[in-house]
Amino acid sequence: MNGKVIAFRMINGDDIIAEVFNTYSEVYELKNPAQIVLQNTEKGMGVALAPFMPFAGENINLQKTAVAVHCEPDQNMVNEYNRIFGAGIQVAPASALAGFQVAK
Repeated sequence: MNGKVIAFRMINGDDIIAEVFNTYSEVYELKNPAQIVLQNTEKGMGVALAPFMPFAGENINLQKTAVAVHCEPDQNMVNEYNRIFGAGIQVAPASALAGFQVAK
């Protein structure tokens, strides 16, 4: 799990996405955590990322007992997270490459 972007659902209902920097027996050390929030868009409900504990330093320790569930998020969510916090590297879905031809 270390080095991966993971989504967490907290026992209070909050959703967080972050890079898991380290995993210890009682805590996850998270880098650049962001809260996942729902927002109204022209096309209906959408998802946005908002600062989570913006007053904290770069890493925070999340108590494992506060987590209800965690998972690897959808690739589109990982891409958005990386666009904001990472090196800007995004993984294109296979459908984006349909019909792509390599120049010879």
